[in-house]
Amino acid sequence: MSSGTSYRYQDRDTVVHRLNPFAKLAWVAAVMLLAVIFDHPLYLIMLFLSTLPVIALARAWREWASLMRFMLWMSLAIVLINALVIYQGSHVLLEFTFEIPTLGQPKITLEAIAFGLGMALRLVTIVSAFVALNFTVHPDDMMQAMLKLRLPYKSVLATSMSLRFFPALVDDRERISDVQRTRGMELDRGGLLQRARNGGAVLVPLLSNSLDRAVQIAEAMEARAFGAYKRRTAFSEITLSGWDRLLAVAGLLPLPVGIYLRCLGYGKYRYYPSLQRLDPGMAGWLALAVLAALLLAILPLAWFRKRWQLD
Repeated sequence: MSSGTSYRYQDRDTVVHRLNPFAKLAWVAAVMLLAVIFDHPLYLIMLFLSTLPVIALARAWREWASLMRFMLWMSLAIVLINALVIYQGSHVLLEFTFEIPTLGQPKITLEAIAFGLGMALRLVTIVSAFVALNFTVHPDDMMQAMLKLRLPYKSVLATSMSLRFFPALVDDRERISDVQRTRGMELDRGGLLQRARNGGAVLVPLLSNSLDRAVQIAEAMEARAFGAYKRRTAFSEITLSGWDRLLAVAGLLPLPVGIYLRCLGYGKYRYYPSLQRLDPGMAGWLALAVLAALLLAILPLAWFRKRWQLD
């Protein structure tokens, strides 16, 4: 992750930021669930590309690109591990002469690499959709929306605090690294072993700060009598106007449509024993276009909502 990138929520005057949290939750849930139920690479690519206009309109390219660089290494690891562990497939690219206990004679197949790429693409799509949600919804609004959905309060609070903890952890790491550099420590030089030793100079104070922050939060919650009363009040309430309900329905609509298409056989793909053709056929392309149009329909509706409120 690049230095200097803040992972805290930043309020921006964009169409995406002004959307109701329920509409964004519905849309992100639809993208994530569709990424799970679809196997075809073209459908996964379409789902990934559908998140890019949302990121662009939210002006969150910097945060998105920083996380995507990290996800690139994760994707390479997924492909490599899958190719080295799964030996199925009819197109053998490389075969070794030795044997591994319980795994047999290792070999790398085209199908195993393609399957790893598909799984990596699915993961990147889910992370990209989550970025669109995390950087456009205020943590307090996210918490209120979860509570409106009747989720357990303590679980929602723990999730909200963990989402806030990660940006603080990144900021602490950058600050501690800068302090160590001012003391003459070269964190980015030397061999792998030397870098690991230098990393301890950052890890130890980072862990200490994290524990201290956890204690402070616990003391603050105890001082405010957390859990003493079952009935809670909120500083601001999330309301749903007619436009908000329409946008929430539009955000969630791709999910039932996608499930219906999946039941009809669209969006499935066979990796083993031989790769299936990527071309889904005329009907498959039509289903793909319909699903893409439904996923992007929330953006013009959000623009019309903003114009309607200004008028």
